[in-house]
Amino acid sequence: MLKNNFIISLVILISFSCCNSKKHSDSYIILSGETMGSTYIIKYKGEKNYQQEIDKELKRINEELSTYIKTSTISKFNFSDSGIIINNTDFWLNLKKANEVYIISEGLYDPTVMPLVNYWGFGYTGHKKVDKIDTTKIEEILQSIGMNRIEIIPKGNNNFFIKKPDKRIQLDFSSLAAGYGADKIAELLEYKGINDFMVDITGEIVSKGLSPTNKKWVIGINLPREDASIDDYLLTVEISDKSIATSGNYRNFFGEGKERYSHTINPKTGFPERSNLLSTTILAADCMTADALATACMVSGLEKSKKMISKLKNVEACFIWVDEKNAMQVHTTPGFNK
Repeated sequence: MLKNNFIISLVILISFSCCNSKKHSDSYIILSGETMGSTYIIKYKGEKNYQQEIDKELKRINEELSTYIKTSTISKFNFSDSGIIINNTDFWLNLKKANEVYIISEGLYDPTVMPLVNYWGFGYTGHKKVDKIDTTKIEEILQSIGMNRIEIIPKGNNNFFIKKPDKRIQLDFSSLAAGYGADKIAELLEYKGINDFMVDITGEIVSKGLSPTNKKWVIGINLPREDASIDDYLLTVEISDKSIATSGNYRNFFGEGKERYSHTINPKTGFPERSNLLSTTILAADCMTADALATACMVSGLEKSKKMISKLKNVEACFIWVDEKNAMQVHTTPGFNK
């Protein structure tokens, strides 16, 4: 797992009811529920409740992309000896985006880290800390890591054989699946003719149109400190017709003596990445891209991330880190707050 689904680093600065569904002022409907090991909140201007269709769509996506479901498409790939044949499905779209960000990040974003994620106790084999680090075992696992090792062979009729040369190769799309899910629910709402909405799945957010205040949607970026509450915000950003996602290491880790191991694994070293970068928030046209890039930045570190984001069109970022004096600092790209 590159990004833990239980971390929600972005919070909508609007009071939501705890109930599952309710009408709001100006005919806004609020829906909430569970998906992908966490929760979702959806708010839209309309008269009809689409929760049943939304839950059905999220269930379908989860059944393709969850490593915790043994019959999912990704699990079938992970436990196959040489790969599987797929068509133009959710798995395929996530695979393409993962490969795109793998190239952009020069291999630092790599969903084939699944065996390492399991080793460090953040994966589907169970959440447990490593009792004693085995560097020989890590080196052995690293031999099967590498998105470039996976071969895509067209089979006609929009079918592809996703081939792996080593049966140990496994994928983990948790760093982009929530963003992808938010994109798909946004598509569903647009298909229903809804023009003002906000979709938040595990903290990955798609916005369109205006909020109930007839203004842009206001998003709070959490204070990246482990003792901070979910309502402690370092800054806010107003968005409309954009997607936003955050990744951070400050809440999800295991302790081992004085050492702490975060859930973001560096595919080059095999170890959890440690740097002065506390969190990264990405603004992009689609949420799957924002989600994946946020994780890519957490692996890449501050300086590499600045260079990487500066080369991308229609992508903005907010980096929060600590300097040499242990003071928290913030850097935003020119278009982040516009």
